[in-house]
Amino acid sequence: MSVNNKNHNVIVRRAADDFRSSWPALATTYLACRIITIVILAPLAGLLFRGLLAVFGKTTLSDMDILFFCLGPGGCFCLILLGAIWLAILVFEQAALVAIVYARDRNQLLTPAAALRFAAAHAWPIFRVTIRIVTRILVCIAPLLAIAAAVYLTLLSEYDINYYLKEKPPIFMGALAVGVLLGMILILVLLYLISNWFFSLPLVLFEGTKPSEVLSLSNQRAQGQRYKILRWLVIWFFVTSLISTVVTILIGLLGRLVIPDSTAPLQLLAMTVGTVLLLWAAIGLIVNLFSTTTFAVLLFQLYRQLGCTDEGKLVAIPVASKVSPMGGIRLTRTRVFIGTLISIVIATWISISTLVGVQAEDHVTIMAHRGASKSAPENTLASIRQAIADGADWVEIDVQETADGEVVVFHDSDFMKLAGLNLKIWDARMEDLQKIDIGSWFDRKFVDERVPTLAAVLQECRGKIGVNIELKYYGHDQQLEQRVASIVAAHEMNSHVKAMSLKIDGVRKMKALRPDWEVGLLMSVSAGKVKNIEADFLAVNASFANRNLIQAAHDQGKEIYVWTVNDGPQMSEMISRGVDGILTDNPALARSVLKQRAEMSVPERLLLEIAGLIRGGVEIGEQ
Repeated sequence: MSVNNKNHNVIVRRAADDFRSSWPALATTYLACRIITIVILAPLAGLLFRGLLAVFGKTTLSDMDILFFCLGPGGCFCLILLGAIWLAILVFEQAALVAIVYARDRNQLLTPAAALRFAAAHAWPIFRVTIRIVTRILVCIAPLLAIAAAVYLTLLSEYDINYYLKEKPPIFMGALAVGVLLGMILILVLLYLISNWFFSLPLVLFEGTKPSEVLSLSNQRAQGQRYKILRWLVIWFFVTSLISTVVTILIGLLGRLVIPDSTAPLQLLAMTVGTVLLLWAAIGLIVNLFSTTTFAVLLFQLYRQLGCTDEGKLVAIPVASKVSPMGGIRLTRTRVFIGTLISIVIATWISISTLVGVQAEDHVTIMAHRGASKSAPENTLASIRQAIADGADWVEIDVQETADGEVVVFHDSDFMKLAGLNLKIWDARMEDLQKIDIGSWFDRKFVDERVPTLAAVLQECRGKIGVNIELKYYGHDQQLEQRVASIVAAHEMNSHVKAMSLKIDGVRKMKALRPDWEVGLLMSVSAGKVKNIEADFLAVNASFANRNLIQAAHDQGKEIYVWTVNDGPQMSEMISRGVDGILTDNPALARSVLKQRAEMSVPERLLLEIAGLIRGGVEIGEQ
């Protein structure tokens, strides 16, 4: 048998032995670390982040503001500090777990409390190391990010991005290929760095190495061992990912099978649903526990076999006693009873929370996204008329300015997607726009559709439907807010319009001009507190419109609209969460969903809500 195979067998045997004899203490420590993270560390990190935003003059950030902030010196500082804190939290957990395995390897018992104290004693050195790791990672990947930005600006900036996404021209596929190549290089760089720094934590914990020397010493110890380290990491990742995938599939199938008939008693139904969710959460926790603790065992054994040069110099850890077969934790009848009682309480709480969250009556607004754009070309008079016919409450449109100062309804910056024409809106005059067919791409029967003016749309909508006006900014606006306000006033529609924008400055300008209007912020992602957002409503990507965000917005008197949801069950899921409005390309379907929900009982709505949870994510369209 070769030396490599012997080392392989030794690592497997000792890792299995360590895990088998230490798993009760590992599990307890893992749970304690998660509680500490959720209750103390994560909230503190959140407070620190908000404090940093305030220091740099930012109360909240959304979408592109986040990117521009991160590119500045203040943003880079926040990235490094918060990245180091996030990594330190993960490493703190691993420190406590590895300490238990280390003590077990020396035939001693380290209690969970002692392991946590040991990790806490090394928290500052760990944090100093994580700052160095995050900084070096950012320095290493900065050239790749610069290349990616250069590729985007060189190859994908000539036309509106929606053209590239729809048509996928050769230049887009070339840029995508470069992106894939850069992604692969990034993965290789990260794997190389991980293999270099793999022994950093044991060096801090067990050899007392100074933080300033840890990374270089780990790199030295990894010389000639990188392939072995990476091979073991790949094996661990594959096994844990496979287990997680299989468990997720099985729980999903079980959830679909056990949903009872809607005629069952509501209390039984709620309890069953809560139990299923509890089971799902518990098994997910167990899988995560397994992957986290096995990584700690693997980390120690690789360090012991490949990275430790002198076991005689390893530090001693204060321990409780000699190791016991069950790691010092006994399952008594009392503990089993208490655990069962806690499980029942949690299941009941989940059941009640789920039931309370299901509304008995719907109060939701249907907004036709760029008109009824599922049935007619977007942002045309045809789509506006169809939205009215389909029973939408509001129509959402996009407005920009032409070269001659007209406010027109159009989403993209150019006509490449809709007409194959390389003409920017801000370079076009109204006489140019009247010659461009923007309807036949959708269907030949719409060949006469042209870019409408805001005035024409308001005239079509007056007395029939409300208008939500999104202000589009591509860096060439002239007097967009003032012109929109004047046109709306001229058509006596002030009480029947809303306005929104991705740009917070645009929101502020519009609100200053028309304080009586509802003016909202359009967001895909956000950072900071909802109460600090200067907007009357939020139009958010449905993928992050969870109950907490919705409740936080409502607590501040702000409405929540979600975009762009085009699937019936997913519309129902959003309605059950309590959103105030749904932006959809298919308002007829949304109206049908509301009608069907009005005929459903609370148990049936509950089943729909749980079905959505079991099914997973929301299908999101572009905004």
